[in-house]
Amino acid sequence: MTSMKRLAAALVAILTLSACAVTGQPAHPGTAAIYEGATITTAQVAAWGTAQDDMGYPNDPGAVLTMLLLKSVLDKEAATEGIVFDDKQISTEAQSWMAAGLVDVVPPTTDMMDVVRTVHNFEALVFTKQGAAAIQADLRSIEASAQVNPMYGNFTYDRFVLSVKVVAQAQQDQSAKYGPVSYLVFRDVSGFEPNAHRGWMVGAGIPSPSPSPSASPTPATASPAPASPTP
Repeated sequence: MTSMKRLAAALVAILTLSACAVTGQPAHPGTAAIYEGATITTAQVAAWGTAQDDMGYPNDPGAVLTMLLLKSVLDKEAATEGIVFDDKQISTEAQSWMAAGLVDVVPPTTDMMDVVRTVHNFEALVFTKQGAAAIQADLRSIEASAQVNPMYGNFTYDRFVLSVKVVAQAQQDQSAKYGPVSYLVFRDVSGFEPNAHRGWMVGAGIPSPSPSPSASPTPATASPAPASPTP
């Protein structure tokens, strides 16, 4: 794409973001979501998406935004339950993600570290009674009160729960492949519609999506998935 075409794409993105905003949703270009008084920017979503790409895992922007929306409660509950992953451990695990993702293993960036820690906290908490309850309550709150940019689609609690069931099964199925970092499949949990990304965003500084895990029911013959928050 020529520089002129890229500029045109960026301008279209800005104009469309402004035009698509509706009552209760952020109208300012560059805002991905506003939740509990905090703003998550499209730049933050793009940075975390790039971090995952660089570790070998293409991603859907909705899944990235979901983790950013949950990050505050995950950090808080992890501290409450004494779940601590120090920087050395997270750095090592980020490099394990890279190795499993078949990309060059390099010192992780701050964004890579943040992604790994957040996903690890989620996996550690979702299978505990107190952690699951806190996540469940936050998900309900996100669905009810988060102001989300329309480009990410609609966030729903039910879609999130279904995605957890899908990736929990994937964790079982892929544990031999990923070894001690099998929890990385939880990076794909999302409360948003899969691939809500629109074609006009491509080339406007927002990473392209990859297919989300199939939201199909777990086959009856499959082994039971780990427990997940219930609606």
